Amino acid sequence: MDQLDALLFAFRGEMHRLMREAELPVSPMELRVLLHVARRPGCTAGDLARHSGRDKGQLTRLIQHLEQEGLIRREAHAKDRRAQCLFITEGGEAIHARMRAERRVLAKDLLSSLDAGEQAQLAQLLGKLRAGRPPA
Repeated sequence: MDQLDALLFAFRGEMHRLMREAELPVSPMELRVLLHVARRPGCTAGDLARHSGRDKGQLTRLIQHLEQEGLIRREAHAKDRRAQCLFITEGGEAIHARMRAERRVLAKDLLSSLDAGEQAQLAQLLGKLRAGRPPA
């Protein structure tokens, strides 16, 4: 687990460096929210809280900033008036696409010492570990 933690620490550090160089108008945590909304259009703040394990108040502040930056928009939930559905905007999608591409390059570099079979085996083993994880 220490090795996995060290790899993730280095990977995230490199992603943060790339974010700073790109001068993105978002923090790393805001980027994580943006990526979640991009992958799950129509999600709610409650969905984000359940997925991330973060405090709903903290997520509300992150969502407000992303909305002020014009990166996400909210729409009333069709069935629950108290909830609002979140959607990525064109500006948010531009950031999402850029950081997704950067992430792919970093992942490719990180995995370059493994052949295709080893990469598949690693993915399978990580999936197995994740599946056995207790819910957040």
